[in-house]
Amino acid sequence: MPKISLLPDLLINKIAAGEVIERPASIVRELIDNAIDAGATKIDVEILHGGKKLIKVSDNGSGMEKEDALLCFERHATSKIHSEDELFHLSTLGFRGEALPSIASVSKVTLTTATAGSHIGTRIEIGTSQNKEISEAPPVQGTTMEIRDLFYNTPARRKFLKTVPTELSHIIETVVQKAFAYPGTALILLHNNSEVLNAPSATDMRERLAQLYGDEMAEEFIGVEKKSKAMKVQGFISSPDITRASRSHQLIFVNRRPVKNPTINHAVYHACRDVLSKDRHPAYFLFLDIDPERVDVNVHPAKREVKFERPDDIHRFVGAAVYEALNPGCEIDLSSPARLKGSGHQGTSSYNFPQSPPPGVSESISEAAGGTQEDFFTSGIASHVSSFFHIGDSFIATVNEKGLLIIDQHAAHERILYEGFLKKTSIETEPLFLPIRIELPVKEYKLIVRHGDFLRGFGLDIEEFGGNSLIISTLPRELRKADMKGLLLDIAAGLLEEETNGITGDLSESTLLKNIAARLACHKSVRGREHLNNEELSRMMSDLELAEEPDKCPHGRPTRIYLSLDDLNKMFKRK
Repeated sequence: MPKISLLPDLLINKIAAGEVIERPASIVRELIDNAIDAGATKIDVEILHGGKKLIKVSDNGSGMEKEDALLCFERHATSKIHSEDELFHLSTLGFRGEALPSIASVSKVTLTTATAGSHIGTRIEIGTSQNKEISEAPPVQGTTMEIRDLFYNTPARRKFLKTVPTELSHIIETVVQKAFAYPGTALILLHNNSEVLNAPSATDMRERLAQLYGDEMAEEFIGVEKKSKAMKVQGFISSPDITRASRSHQLIFVNRRPVKNPTINHAVYHACRDVLSKDRHPAYFLFLDIDPERVDVNVHPAKREVKFERPDDIHRFVGAAVYEALNPGCEIDLSSPARLKGSGHQGTSSYNFPQSPPPGVSESISEAAGGTQEDFFTSGIASHVSSFFHIGDSFIATVNEKGLLIIDQHAAHERILYEGFLKKTSIETEPLFLPIRIELPVKEYKLIVRHGDFLRGFGLDIEEFGGNSLIISTLPRELRKADMKGLLLDIAAGLLEEETNGITGDLSESTLLKNIAARLACHKSVRGREHLNNEELSRMMSDLELAEEPDKCPHGRPTRIYLSLDDLNKMFKRK
């Protein structure tokens, strides 16, 4: 008997579903892609129980005749491409022809569709038997897809779905991305019959930005735009004085596909390097339009990644666009050795594209410093130091006859505050004479509201105010000068990250406590350019010694490094 056999179609489709369908949001993405490719100007998305019970996507696109409606559930059946050459000129979104048969193999599906001017529509139902039940439907132009009981026949896949709020959060993210990429298309999202997002057709990306993230947040962004014969980049980046503690609100679109791309991400960070602290991150929404022949969009089953033909050109172009946006009046001529020109600078200066650090430099320092701090602190010397000097904006140092101590004042203060918040020993609340109103993006708004009771334990009294707005009426005294909107965005980003990486079920109280305490500490701790006096620094050192984990901040960065005299002798080749 042969050992190799052909797999049955249902099993093939279930295997394909494992690549295409990770969670309910994957289905939402595929169905919205199909609606957009069908020319829809209005798309309604209805969800029940985070998409586990129902995903319904209705559009006013071109619709399908009966023959096409039947064929669309066959593997590799698509109207998007017809030849091999078209794989390298893709201008549509859902081109593989695997999504619908894959979805139908792991859920119960109902398709209702009709074309313009038709006298009758078509309804196709695929249930547990996988047979197609075909009937007539009203002749309403467009297509409606109903997906029920996702993974009902694959319980091993179903048990890996996260909580309803977590799955909803991913769906919101997907709908927001699609709404951003297609501002002219109206998108509405309902969850359990309640409106979550309503983005009517917008005239441009700036209007769409305000619809999705609120007018206040939209005003924080600087426009980015640069064109060449080969490509165009446009979008927004946060102003240098408004940064984030996490990588939230970073979206990259290539030919209007949301993707993850390290080339573009690195170009942004490099262009921001002069205005960005190491522990802070920019928010940005960038749209790159490029000849489809110069980019491969078929390198990831879920279409999350792309591969550029000449990534160095992309890096230089995007980096130059972001640099020009952050430095008005400057223009980088990429046809020459990256020279700046314009009235924004005195004379002509250079924009240096990234170079690798000299090999061995960082390693030699970390090796010399590794594992040598204990003697300095256990001997009690640190608490008796009275003279400090500043190194740059972030570091302070002190010396004695035994060696050199360097402290990252932000990381050190962050550790002290973190342990105080964690134990809730440093929380003194004060009511606000004028409550603070904050408007948040819908995904972050939902997360903060859901964890409102827990935040009250930290002294943050937060109430809903309609729309996506919140009212803060009470604050911890430690946070009275903090950027509260930035703080709430960072807390939401941390909660989403924990929910995404965690196991099914709600986050534990311990996890919530640590996450929120870390975010509060980060926003209150001393920043670079805030020079403390000797008395304040001595108190910080004493408090740091009393901490349970004094050598690292809540994010794992070192708070202090000690170089003994013996280490210094080795580094200078005296030993």
